[in-house]
Formats: sequence, C-alpha cells, structure tokens
Amino acid sequence: MVTAGSGLPSAFEHLPLMALHVVAPVYVLASVLALALLLRPRRVVPSRWWPLVAVVASIGAAIGGLAAWYVGDVQNAFGVSPTWVDRLWAGGVVAGLGVVVLNLVLGRAGRRVVAGVAVVGFVLAGALAINQDAGEFVTPGQLLGTDTIPRLVIPAASPSAASPGSAPAGTVGGLASAWRTPPGLPGAGRLGTVHIPGLASHFAARDAIVYLPPAALVPNAPALPVVILLSGQPASPTTVVTSGHLPETLDALAAKHGGLAPIVVVPDQLGPHSANPMCVDGPLGNSATYILGDVTTWIGTHLHVERDRRDWAIGGFSQGGTCALQFATAHPETFGSFIDVSGERYPTLANDRLAIEKGFGGSTAAFDRAKPAAIMAAHGPYDDLFGFFAVGADDAKYTRNTEIMTRLSVDAGITVERFAVPHAGHDWTTATQGFAHGLAAIYPRLGLGGKAATGE
Repeated sequence: MVTAGSGLPSAFEHLPLMALHVVAPVYVLASVLALALLLRPRRVVPSRWWPLVAVVASIGAAIGGLAAWYVGDVQNAFGVSPTWVDRLWAGGVVAGLGVVVLNLVLGRAGRRVVAGVAVVGFVLAGALAINQDAGEFVTPGQLLGTDTIPRLVIPAASPSAASPGSAPAGTVGGLASAWRTPPGLPGAGRLGTVHIPGLASHFAARDAIVYLPPAALVPNAPALPVVILLSGQPASPTTVVTSGHLPETLDALAAKHGGLAPIVVVPDQLGPHSANPMCVDGPLGNSATYILGDVTTWIGTHLHVERDRRDWAIGGFSQGGTCALQFATAHPETFGSFIDVSGERYPTLANDRLAIEKGFGGSTAAFDRAKPAAIMAAHGPYDDLFGFFAVGADDAKYTRNTEIMTRLSVDAGITVERFAVPHAGHDWTTATQGFAHGLAAIYPRLGLGGKAATGE
C-alpha cells in the first residue's frame, strides 16, 4: 500500500525507528561490514595494514568528534550540547568511513563493493543510534514530513465565543464533581489538524493539531479547559504528537477521570521553516501576537471551552517551554498555569548577539525586556499563577536553567512544582514524561479532579 500524496509505501512510512526489531538488524549489519573491512587485503602485508587502519580510524574519529563539538557546542545548532552518545557515534561513524576509504584505495573490486555498502550501513546505524538517544523521529514519515494526521472534525456544539479571562474568578472546580460518565463515551479522544490563520499577526504558521478528549465527543458536551502546548526548535506540532506521545498521555489521563481531559491545541510558534522567532513580535515574525491573539481567538470561537483564566494553561518543551514561561508570566490574565519542560532562561538563537540582530532589530533593550526574569519583575508579584518545571535528570545545562527559573518564579509569588525525569537528557523522553507529569499536576486547577497519577 502506498500512502496517498507521499509516493512511499505505508509500511515504510510507519516503520518504528526506535523499535528493537528495526535497529538491531542495522547494528548487526554494520558490525559485520566493519569486521569484513578490517580483514587484511591479500595484497597488503600485515605490518603495513594495521598501522594504516589505526591511523585512518583515529583521524576519522577525531574529525567526527570535532564536527560534533563545532556544530553542537560552538554553533549551538540544536540549542543543546550533543550527548556523549552523539559524540561517540559521530566519531565512530567517521572512523568507519575512514576505513571505507582505505579499502576503496587498497582493495580489489569485491572489497570495494563491500565498502560501498558499508557507507550506507555505518551512516544508517549512526543516525538510528543518535535518533534513539534523542527520541526525535518515531517513523520515517515523520522524518520526511510525509506522515499525515487527518483534518479535525469538530463536533457540533455552542462554542464559547469568548477569550480567556472574560469570566469572573471563582467559577472553576465544579466540572469533575458534576460530571457523570454518559453511555456511549468514546474510549479515546479525537486528534486532527486545523488551520489557524494569522489574521492579526500575519504570521505564516503551519497547521495546528487539536486533541478533543472523550468528554468533548458526547452529545451536550461540557465546556472544557484548554492547554496550549508548543514544540521545541527545530520541530513542529506533529513532533509533539508523535515524539511526545501526546495522544497516549491524554487518553490515559482521560481514562482515569471518566473521559475528562483538557482540550489541547498544539499551534506552530516557529513558522514554516522551523525558524525561531523567539515568541516575540519582531523581524522574524509576529509569533507572540499569533499565539496570544490569533490562536486564543480561534480557540474561543471554534471550540467549546471554559473561559476563566484558571481553565487556560500553556506549556512547551525546550524553546516551547521558554515561550510558555514568557507568555504565562507576561499575561497572567490569560493563563492560570504553565508547564516548562527543559526551557531556556531566556529566548535566544545560536548566540545572544545573533538573537539581538535577527530577532530584535538590533535592540538590546528589547532583547532584555523579553527575558522571563524581566517579565516577572515587571508583572509580579503574582496572586494566582501555577508553574510546573520538568527537566531531564542527566541534563546538566538545563537543570541549572530550571533551578534558576524556579527560584525566580518562587520569588515572584508563583506556586511551583518541579520534576526531574530519571535517566533522561534534553530529549523527547524528557518531553513525554514532562508533559505527562505536568498535565497531571494541573488537573485540579483545571477543575478536572484531583492530581492524576501518571504511572511513571
């Protein structure tokens, strides 16, 4: 079967890239190819072969390690330093490629064929290993951008037609106690894409993804709370759903609460090229107005949602976590809670100089005003704002960031909860568990019942 529009077999598009039965054969093949290439060619004497192998492998390993350092540490291309797994695999793959070159030069025709196959095997094994460490791409379809989530069919209901914060305070808390599980309640929520136009911001956003819980899919469905979740960078709304396992998390929470869960909207704060406007309005795009204006207005006019600010939360991973902290602290009249998973201390690009030049039109003052520390100083102390911080326990850099931002939040009057994901770094394992624990933590504030157990 070929997936419509992609030209790729459906089975290939949905191949689980992190499953043992997929990665293990590739690792075995790469190992066999490596052993074959290490065997001495007949026309090369042993005293010459092994020194040559040692030299080219050492040079290759050094080149791979330096490349990982330069791209990941110096250029900060991914917003996080490479892990030791990344560095070792980068060095190992390039070392293997060095041995490939040696075989191409000194080997006969058959050995050269093996060397050519080894190029594919080594690169594929390294890519799978690094991807498994980061938890980034679940399927080839996600990697190639060809996986498709269907358009959302929104049940007929009376939307709230209001923006968050327009209802009087103190109206939240009765939904869970008044809710009675109706007959015919679906066993899972509904996921789909929607287009949220940038009417006010003129921001060119990719399609958003919306999750409707089972409680939203029954006749006379109640108005439900809202959570806006944002991806990291580079990523997309689809990454939150696939790599972040969002539907599974929300369905599990809903199952424990009689079908009750928030409506979750995952918009695109980055733009079509997965750029980083840093969640401000500036030369890179009016990302702030898009999220705070266009997205919230669309939610209020298209979905059956609660209106009190305590029923609205925002969260995100990495760059998205930074955005969530910016938006929630700058607009406590809109959001009553936030979830910051492995966020930065402030919005930036590869370096602060580049961020000021590209994103703030050269204005250092504007750059400083966008920092959450400055926002909290300007808008605090806060009377009723809850923040959930999560970080990978093995992620030293972002653990420091989280400690700093937690302390600043507490000093500004924000009620804070923090969670460290065991044996995880700056990856989608952390994002998955951070979202799960964060959503469970805000259940009482959203009026959905007591704090939900996550099973982690």
